[in-house]
Amino acid sequence: MVVEPELLAEPVKAFGTIAAKQSSSIGALAEGPVERIFVKVGDRVSRGQPLFRIRQADYQRRVAEAQAAVDLASARAIEAERRYERVIALAPKGFVSNAQVDAVETELAVARAQKTQAQAVFGTAQQALSDTITRAPYDGVVTARLVDEGVYLNNRFSMGGQSAALQLQELGTVAAIVNAPQEYVDAFRRNMPARVYIEGFDEPIDSIVYIINDRVDPESRMVELRLPIANPNYRISSGLGARAEINVPPVSAIILPRTAIRGDSAAAHVFIVENGKAHGREVTFESIDLDRVRILSGLAAGDELVLDPPSTLRDGETVESRQMSDAD
Repeated sequence: MVVEPELLAEPVKAFGTIAAKQSSSIGALAEGPVERIFVKVGDRVSRGQPLFRIRQADYQRRVAEAQAAVDLASARAIEAERRYERVIALAPKGFVSNAQVDAVETELAVARAQKTQAQAVFGTAQQALSDTITRAPYDGVVTARLVDEGVYLNNRFSMGGQSAALQLQELGTVAAIVNAPQEYVDAFRRNMPARVYIEGFDEPIDSIVYIINDRVDPESRMVELRLPIANPNYRISSGLGARAEINVPPVSAIILPRTAIRGDSAAAHVFIVENGKAHGREVTFESIDLDRVRILSGLAAGDELVLDPPSTLRDGETVESRQMSDAD
């Protein structure tokens, strides 16, 4: 048999894990002890839905204090405005000095600034009170509860302590994050069709190559691909094992029947024919199926090959070449 390349259209197999579109450790925007947790592990939540509440008593007191400060500053501003109006009314008649006019103008400006400052403090206090209730940032599933009620949460990592109460994952769309051999990196393209096989599911799921990581892992020599999968009913959980078969364009390859290979994959060899004699040659290969292998190195187009060498064939032994007929 004379070796001739042929087109091989085999999907590239890549292995990995199902991951959520987003996964977040949900912490508190306001510090304090957890007063109430409204959800449990496994609950599906909607964007904006309350998840847990920090004790509000201190924040409610600050709002009340800030409101009182606004009321006081407003009263002072009203008083300053009335004084200003009286002085300005007397100024044209010469009953007040320029210094008095300047004084009431300054007093009014200060009173108005103090009112604005008090209103800002009040707004901040109101926001802090609102922040005692932490809400879901997106539609998702509660996948872990990290604290119990009564635990103090802080929102400053430098202070140490617990900063997250729940783990939330967005599972409406999941991704198969898989790793493929680096030799196919130039063949991969975005939107290339693929099929994903997920552990626990009988049927494969159609997808596409959505992301190709530009970095090849220097240790494993693998390239990372991400394939999105619609998951409207949350049937697919993050963490499941996945295998993807990616349909790359056909490539020219040397394909042999498995019977042509002698030895095991660690020390495989074939017999080629040169000048009527058989000579062993080491090759490397990968399996295509039970009957065929793809030669990766060791053979070239035009080499004459012993197709099914007998176990008794030895290096240098004379062989007779014959043409294969259609019956063969």
